[in-house]
Amino acid sequence: MVKFSFPKPGEIVRDLEGRRYRLIEQLNEGRQGAVFTTEDASILVKVCRPPQSRHIDETRKQLHLLTRRKLDIGSLVLPRAVLNEPHLGYVMDRVQDSIPLSNLVYPHPRDRNPNWHILTGGLRRRLRICAELARAFEQIHRNGLCYVDLSWQNVLVPSDPTTTSIKLIDPDNLIIPGTSLAEVIGTEQFIAPELLKESRFPNHASDRWSLAVAIFYLLVLNHPFFSDEVINGEPELEEIALRGELPFIYSKDNYSKSSSPGLLRGKVLTPRLQKLCIQAFEPGVLDPWARPSPEEWLSALEEAADRTALCPKCNATSYLPDIRGASLVCDWCGEKSDRPIELGFFDSDPSIDDLDEDEIRELKRVKKPHRFVLDKGQRMLPQRLVNGDIEATGYVAQFGFKLNSSGDKIYGLKNLSKDVWKTNNDRERPETYTKGETVCLFDQMVIYFSSGVRAKVRNPFRRGKL
Repeated sequence: MVKFSFPKPGEIVRDLEGRRYRLIEQLNEGRQGAVFTTEDASILVKVCRPPQSRHIDETRKQLHLLTRRKLDIGSLVLPRAVLNEPHLGYVMDRVQDSIPLSNLVYPHPRDRNPNWHILTGGLRRRLRICAELARAFEQIHRNGLCYVDLSWQNVLVPSDPTTTSIKLIDPDNLIIPGTSLAEVIGTEQFIAPELLKESRFPNHASDRWSLAVAIFYLLVLNHPFFSDEVINGEPELEEIALRGELPFIYSKDNYSKSSSPGLLRGKVLTPRLQKLCIQAFEPGVLDPWARPSPEEWLSALEEAADRTALCPKCNATSYLPDIRGASLVCDWCGEKSDRPIELGFFDSDPSIDDLDEDEIRELKRVKKPHRFVLDKGQRMLPQRLVNGDIEATGYVAQFGFKLNSSGDKIYGLKNLSKDVWKTNNDRERPETYTKGETVCLFDQMVIYFSSGVRAKVRNPFRRGKL
C-alpha cells in the first residue's frame, strides 16, 4: 500500500510529469484536504486526505482522467496535473479576484451596512449567478457526470459586484452516477434526503436537489426547510428538516406558517420560480425525479433577471410591474420612478397567419411576451432572445443613447450581429439595420430579426428622450 504524506508550507511536491511546486501558504483545510499557494501566484495545489472507501491509486487514476478529459464546461476548474507519490492531490489554476458564494448569502460580521444586499449585486446579480449555476449543472449532467458536493465554498464569484460569472472548484468529487460508492455525498445543508437516509450513490436527481437548495437559499437567504420553529428549536429539528421530514417553509401544510429569517418570496421569486420551488421541495422530497431539471431553472432564472429594473435612487433591482404603464416602485427603498424602456419578445409562429383576429387576440392574451428591461445595468441584448437558444451566451446588440440637436437623449440599440434587422418605423429612416447601425427605440416600434423573432418597444419617454 502506498504511504500517504501530508506536506507543510515550504515543502516541494511533484506531479506525475515531474514538475516541482513549492508550497508557500495553506489557504484552507477541510474534511477532504488542504489547499496551498505556490511560488507561481496563478497556481494552487490541493493535497487530499486518503480515501476511506477505495485505494489511493484509484483516486489518483480518477484525477488523472479528469486532466485528460475534454469537457466543454467553462465554469468548471479542472485539475491541470496530478500529484505524484507520496502525496495525493492535484494542481489547479487559481481563480483571481474572486470570493466564495457565501459572501452573497451571509453578510460579513464586520459589515453592518444595511445596504449589504444591494452592494453585493442585488436581486438581478443573484438571479444571473443562479442561472450560471444551473447552466453549469446542465453541462456537467450532459457530459454524464455528477458534481455531488455543491456548497457555498465550492462556488467562486468575482469580487466585482457588477459581474455574474462563476467558477466551480473541487472537481475531485465528480463521479459518473450510479457506478461507484461516493467518498463524499455532499455538504450538510445541500445533501438530498435520500442520501441522508439510505443511499450513498449520488446521481443527477440528488444534484438537482442541491441545485434547488442553492438557488432558493441565494435568493430568499434562508434554507427551504428552516422555519422559525427549526431555527429556534433543538438541533435535532434541523437534522429532521434536512431529511425532508418537515414541510417546505412555503408549504400550505407548514405548521409554523412563517419563517422570519430571509426575504419575502414575492420580493425575490417570480410566480414561475415559486412553482419550481414547490415542485422541488414538495413532490421532489419523495420523488427525486420530480425535481426541476437544470434547464428548467435556467429558463426561469433568465426570464426573471431579464425583467428586473434598476432603481435610480438606491441602485437596487426589483421586478417590473405586471400592469402596463404602472410606475416602478422599488421593493427595497420604496422610491417611485418612471418605468424603464423594455422590449417585449414574441417567438416566430408561422401558424399565426392562419388565425383570425379574435384568435390572434386570444393567443396574445395567453402567451405573454418575454420582457427585457434596458437600463444602465443591463445594456447588452442577449443572443438567446433573438435566436431562441436558452444556452446561447453571446450578445447581439448594445443599448445606449445619443444627443439630438436639442440636447435630448435618443435611446437606441446598436446592431452587433451579422444579421440584418427590419423595423416598422414609418419615419424618414432606413427600414433595415446592418452591423454597426443603431435602431432608435421609439414607443410601439417593432423590430424584426432574421430568425423570425420580433420585439415590440415600450418606451415611456415616447420619442426616446427624457
